[in-house]
Amino acid sequence: MPRNVDTLNQAQLVSNQVSIAFLLQITFKSQTVYVSSTPFNLAWNGQTWLGVGDLASLSTVNEGTDIQAYGTSVTLSGIDPNLLKESLTDIQLGATANLYLAFLDPNNNIIGTPTCMFGGWVDQPSITPGVDSITISLALESSMINLQRGQMRRLTNADQQIDFPTDISMIWVPQLNFLALKWGTS
Repeated sequence: MPRNVDTLNQAQLVSNQVSIAFLLQITFKSQTVYVSSTPFNLAWNGQTWLGVGDLASLSTVNEGTDIQAYGTSVTLSGIDPNLLKESLTDIQLGATANLYLAFLDPNNNIIGTPTCMFGGWVDQPSITPGVDSITISLALESSMINLQRGQMRRLTNADQQIDFPTDISMIWVPQLNFLALKWGTS
């Protein structure tokens, strides 16, 4: 996916010392959560991004030129076992998730505009129970995953009424099954 990297971030890419942070925005049922990979909070885009530091990890973000779904996963560890039920009921499959790469100045302020590395949806969570804490890993999938899923919609009047209740144009579609049309010269 082509990315627009602003000039301030381009300068950081060629500098001798680079400090980076990953910013993750995930929509849950109750709220949108903003977290960063730093051990301190960051401010960007009108939001405070909660610093979770080593409590979170990110798998490799892959992409390529072939037509296939690429995904990644985010893992949050150290969750109190008493919060497991609440954590799982708040996860919304298909909710949006965006991952950004940000560059930091020596005072730990974000330089320029962070670059979106991944944009997609939340998929199935996996849970790893521990003695004192639980680890939840969320799979994040790109929009290309829809190519692997069957479509449940049909070209019928009933299906058209779901999105457009006053549209009656599809009532004629069944009659087209038995209509012989000739194309070209007669």
